[in-house]
Amino acid sequence: MENRRRVERQPALWMGSCHVEGESSDKWRDCAIFDVSKLGVGIDLRHPGASELLNRRIAVLLEVGPSIDITVTGEVRNAKSGPDDIVQAGIEFVGLTESERSFVDLVERRAMSRSRA
Repeated sequence: MENRRRVERQPALWMGSCHVEGESSDKWRDCAIFDVSKLGVGIDLRHPGASELLNRRIAVLLEVGPSIDITVTGEVRNAKSGPDDIVQAGIEFVGLTESERSFVDLVERRAMSRSRA
């Protein structure tokens, strides 16, 4: 099977919050970030329809530490429905600033060091 990923993702396990484009601005959903790379993240979130998420933007609040968090935005490139309305989504970052890219690189390295421990 061909590997379609442009860069390798690192396993992660962080709880965060996600906001789906087009939904009420106060409707943030809990989500779990299960992998990360410099190009995007893989998340699980509760949503009634995986296909409704495709190509929509999602803002992901990454709570990296007790005093550090960052919100990054990406587009859903793939989504798969699971049990209990849980959707596994692959999100590609869009429009990151230079400082946000640096921070994402740091998060990716942190995930890499945790997966080797």
